[in-house]
Amino acid sequence: MISDCNPELKKYLTSRKNIGQVDNPNAVSELFSKENDNFIKFSAHIEKNIIKDIKFKAFGCNYTIAGASYFTTQVKNKDILTATLFTEKDLEKKLGEFPQEKKKVLNLIIYSFQKLITNYISNTEISDIYKINNRKIAAAISGGVDSAIAAKILQDEGWDVFGITMKLPLDNSNYKNNYESSYVSEDIKAARKIAMLLKIPHIIIDIRKQFEKIIIEPFCINYLKGKTPNPCIDCNKYIKFGLLLDRAKTLGANYIATGHYCRIGKSSKTDLYEIKKGVDTSKDQSYFLWKLSQDQIPNIKTPLGVYKKIDIKKKAKILYPFLLEKNESQETCFITENNYHDFLTQKFKNIKRGKVFNTKGELLGTHKGFPFYTIGQRKGLGISHSRPIYIKEIIPKKNIIIVSDENGLYQKEFKVFQLNFISGCPPGDFFKAIVKIRYNSDGSSAQIKILDKKSANITFDKPQKAITPGQSAVFYINDILVGGGVIIKSTG
Repeated sequence: MISDCNPELKKYLTSRKNIGQVDNPNAVSELFSKENDNFIKFSAHIEKNIIKDIKFKAFGCNYTIAGASYFTTQVKNKDILTATLFTEKDLEKKLGEFPQEKKKVLNLIIYSFQKLITNYISNTEISDIYKINNRKIAAAISGGVDSAIAAKILQDEGWDVFGITMKLPLDNSNYKNNYESSYVSEDIKAARKIAMLLKIPHIIIDIRKQFEKIIIEPFCINYLKGKTPNPCIDCNKYIKFGLLLDRAKTLGANYIATGHYCRIGKSSKTDLYEIKKGVDTSKDQSYFLWKLSQDQIPNIKTPLGVYKKIDIKKKAKILYPFLLEKNESQETCFITENNYHDFLTQKFKNIKRGKVFNTKGELLGTHKGFPFYTIGQRKGLGISHSRPIYIKEIIPKKNIIIVSDENGLYQKEFKVFQLNFISGCPPGDFFKAIVKIRYNSDGSSAQIKILDKKSANITFDKPQKAITPGQSAVFYINDILVGGGVIIKSTG
C-alpha cells in the first residue's frame, strides 16, 4: 500500500520528478524486465561529460516509478563517470529497503541508466568527451579473475582507474532477435560488481554490431574454407586495442589495461616498444598479441605479466571470493561451451555430409560436414579402424576429408601470410626463431624466409604435428615476441 511505504518513496511517487521525455535527446535507453513486467525509458541531453537534463517514462509497480524519479534527481547535472557510481544501495538508502520481490526493480533502474550512458558513449560520432589525462586508465573488466585483479593492481599503484566492459553478441544464438531482453549478461553483472567493490566508475561499450562484422563473419567464412581460425587474435587487434581503446581515449584515458599474462615495455636497444612473454610461462598470452603495432602498444598496460597465476588466484580469494566459482574464460567467447557444431549449424543451413578417404584414396566412411573438423582431430570421426586415424587434410571444394595415421601429420615446411612484426619490420630477410603454431604448444626452432611484405616460408628444424591452415604461427627470439603470420598451407 502507498500509505504504508517509506515517506521518501511516497514523495517521489506522488511528485514524480523529471517524468516525460527530454526534447531532442542525444541519449535514449529502454529496458524491459520480463520477470515483473516493469519498463523504464530514460532520455537525456548530455553535453560532453555532463548530464544536462534527464527524464524518464516507466510502467510497473510503485517502486519502479518512485525509484526512477529519485534516480534522475541524483544524476542530473552530474559528470557521467561519477554518475555510474550510483548503486542500488544508494537508492535504498534514500527510499528505504525494497521488499525482496522488488529487488529486481533496483537492477532495472541502474542498468537502464547504464544503457543510456552506453548508447551515448558508443556513438562513434561523439569524441573527446573528456580531455586526455596521462594518469587515467581504462581497465578492461571482463567479469573474470584476471581482469579484476589487474584493475585492483592499477588502483593500488595510484592510477585514476575506471572500468570498461564490452557488450558482445549473445553466445551461439541469433542476438538480433534478443537484442534487448538479454542486454545484461552475467559477465556484465560480475564486471559491475567488481567495479563497485573497487569504487571506480564502470562503463559498458556496445560493440555487438562491429564484433559481428569484424570477428564473427570472417570466423564463419574461414571455417567454410576448411580453415581453423583464431578469433582472439583479430579481437585483440581490432576490437580490444582498436575500437575499445578509441572509446577509452574519448573518456580521457591515455591507456587501456587488460588481464593478459605478458609484459610490455620499451627496448633499451631500439627505443621501440616490445612485448615479452609473461613471467608465468604456463599462462603466457603474448601469442594472441602478434598483430599489434607500434601505434597501439604504447597505450596498453598488462600488469599481470610479472605475476604467476597462482598468486593472482590467492589475491582473488581475498578480494573477490564470488569470482572463484566462475569458470576460466572459454576459448571462444561467443560460442557457448565451445560447441562449434551448434554455432556453425545455426549460421549455415547448407552444411552437407561428405566422404572420408585415406591417403591411398580408399573410401573409409562419411563425415557430418567438413566445417565441423580440424587438422589433427582424432575424435568424432565415427570411423572404425585398426589403428588410430587423424584428419590430415580438408578439401572444401570437393567436400572431402583425408585421414592418415599419426605419422602422416608431421611436416617441416609451411607458408604464412598477413605477416606482422611488432617492431614494424622483420629482423632480416632470413632469420631463426622459436615458432609456435598453436597457443598451447612450446614452440620449436625454425628458419623464417621473408618472401614479400605479407608472406614468408617457415622451415622447422624438426617436423611438427598438425600444422593447421587458419591458425597463427608466432615468432619469438628468446622471450621477445617478434611477430607472426597466418598459416596458409603445409608444403612438406
